[in-house]
Amino acid sequence: MKRWMILMGWIIMGFTAFSQTLKPTVLTVNLDTNFCFTIPQSKIIAEYIIKGQFADTLESQYNKEVKLHEAKAENDLLIQAKLQQTILHLDTIVGNNEASMLILKNQIELKDKRLKRAKWQKIALGTAWVLTAFAIILK
Repeated sequence: MKRWMILMGWIIMGFTAFSQTLKPTVLTVNLDTNFCFTIPQSKIIAEYIIKGQFADTLESQYNKEVKLHEAKAENDLLIQAKLQQTILHLDTIVGNNEASMLILKNQIELKDKRLKRAKWQKIALGTAWVLTAFAIILK
């Protein structure tokens, strides 16, 4: 237990020493805080990263990015599935509309035939009335 306390104290002191010697210039651009280091400070930070002192931070950042990309990929798959379902529904609607139009076209053709037949029947009936009236007048 004492070993862990000593190790933790040493790690904490290392981070405080690091943060005290490498103070960045803090800039706020578009409500985003940016930390700017000089070139020598950047080299020191790069050495620490190479040694693995900040590996846990980089790993956690990497894991966050992986989770973000996985969530985005899952969301993209959901959107794609919904779009495919929408396409299927729209194809069904188009098919139903075409079938309805075909039925209506057939009904219109039947009504046109009936109207033509009725027209000829009216002409025949009118001709028969005229001939009957002419025959009655002649007698």
